[in-house]
Amino acid sequence: MHLRKHSGLFTFLALILLLAGGLAGQKAGRNFNPKRPAQTRPPRMEKVIIGYYPCEKRAVVDYRQINFDYLTHLAEAFVWPDRDGHLIVSSKFIYPELLAAAHKNGVKVIMSIGGWGNCDGFPPMATSSEKRARFISEVLDFCLLHGYDGVDLDWEFVSNEEEKAGFSSLVKELSVLLKAQDPPLLLTMAAPAGPYWGRWIDFEELHPYFDFISFMTYDFHGPWTDHAGHNSPLYNCGGDSCGSVDDTFSYALIREIPLKKILLGIPFYGRSFEAAGLYKPATNSQYYVYSEIKKLIASGWKYNWDSCAEVPYLLSPSKKTLLSFDDKKSIQKKAQYLLAKKAAGFIIWEITADVVNGRAELLPVVYQSINYQGDK
Repeated sequence: MHLRKHSGLFTFLALILLLAGGLAGQKAGRNFNPKRPAQTRPPRMEKVIIGYYPCEKRAVVDYRQINFDYLTHLAEAFVWPDRDGHLIVSSKFIYPELLAAAHKNGVKVIMSIGGWGNCDGFPPMATSSEKRARFISEVLDFCLLHGYDGVDLDWEFVSNEEEKAGFSSLVKELSVLLKAQDPPLLLTMAAPAGPYWGRWIDFEELHPYFDFISFMTYDFHGPWTDHAGHNSPLYNCGGDSCGSVDDTFSYALIREIPLKKILLGIPFYGRSFEAAGLYKPATNSQYYVYSEIKKLIASGWKYNWDSCAEVPYLLSPSKKTLLSFDDKKSIQKKAQYLLAKKAAGFIIWEITADVVNGRAELLPVVYQSINYQGDK
């Protein structure tokens, strides 16, 4: 059943009921711990940089090692829904020191819901009005209790007409409650990078409900492809049809998403392939974070620059393995592209992956590349 096709009166009454339920849960949260202080610090940058921070990486990079000067938002990942519409939160996710440090530095913190492997609860929750209302209420209460500045939806992936309708209802109803807060809470989403999964999301209708729509412009190649290719190419090359950042940006415009809401993704990781070369048949694809890739370069893997795709790749000493990744140069190329296209900014997966010898190597480049040049 397509819930978005109900009459206007029913929708109005349903939203009023949701709002009343949410505000009832609001009182306890605000009285308990008003952790969202007014952001009096002026904005440090025009472009948006949302860095994802996986809560399980706290032992790798804790809140004291994050340079918040390079971020506008921090997306803490992940919590998720169960099949009955309850919000599931691991003990590792509760991190008040992280929120306090971010807020002290003028950075907003959003709670990311879902993520790969955490999405089984989305379909039964979103397609049931009762479960959806329960989930939205619990999300709001959690945000208010702990001081989050908003919510990021990362459903990977909406995959049929029933789920499409449920996702639309979830977005609209959640947005009503988030925007009713004082100050309003943010709503963002991590979006698929192309039409294969994007066909199940009604971007044209839903974009007014989001502050930003973040396209996951990475994982264009991986264990799921039968050939080697770039993880996050800026442009398509060699007749490859698996997509690129440029393809995704064009797709976002086709789906009528305003430039001021379009965020593109930068990966702080890469993927390897056992293959004779780019776009050749491949096996055994592996995931490497940037700090691991730096060690491979130091151990003798050969650096190559693909001037068509505008990204680098490595070749192993045996020349049987290639590894596609992003580095400072490719990030600068993507920043130039973003500025030329006048998109809103970047998301980064994820900000612990580029830390080498205790210092972030790529995050400062993201910031400097889009803020020192300006829109010219």
